[in-house]
Amino acid sequence: MNLDSDLQYQDIFKIKTTMKKQLLFISFSILFSLSSICQSLTINSDKAIVDFNFVSEEAIGTVKGIEATIDFDPLNLNLASIKGTADVTTLSTNNKMRDAHLQQADMFNAEKFPTMDFKSSSISKTDKGFQMKGDITIKGTSKEVIINFTYSEKTFIGTTVIYSNDFDVFSRKKREDSKILVKITIPVI
Repeated sequence: MNLDSDLQYQDIFKIKTTMKKQLLFISFSILFSLSSICQSLTINSDKAIVDFNFVSEEAIGTVKGIEATIDFDPLNLNLASIKGTADVTTLSTNNKMRDAHLQQADMFNAEKFPTMDFKSSSISKTDKGFQMKGDITIKGTSKEVIINFTYSEKTFIGTTVIYSNDFDVFSRKKREDSKILVKITIPVI
């Protein structure tokens, strides 16, 4: 072999090595960017529901009209987020007089505040599923809540406790008497 052939071979080897490094870099970049994307889920609004139990009043009911944006990947919770609303006008306790009163200004004031809103701030894994922290806004007042939830068979099921006193809705003398147990069921398509 002559010197020119050796130089050409070395140049070709350098080019191939550089191309392999670039291809490897591009492959890792694509994989990393794909792993940093959460899956956007579409909810089944017709079947989504919030069940509640106003403990001291022994009043149970539901809220429907759920809309939500869910970005969720159980393997990448740092990028997960849930944001949603519930339509106050769908609030039902199976008592028409009470339901009508709950829409009035002294209660939920549905005309001025037609939705209850939630926005997550963090989601983490627990032994029994997941825990989500976020702000719930009812009647213009926001409070942080913790929602423990599971996700299986394309359905989110979560529970939390709120207090009506915190939102100036049917206030009681003692905060504990305004306790409301909440269950949220959000199926996804």
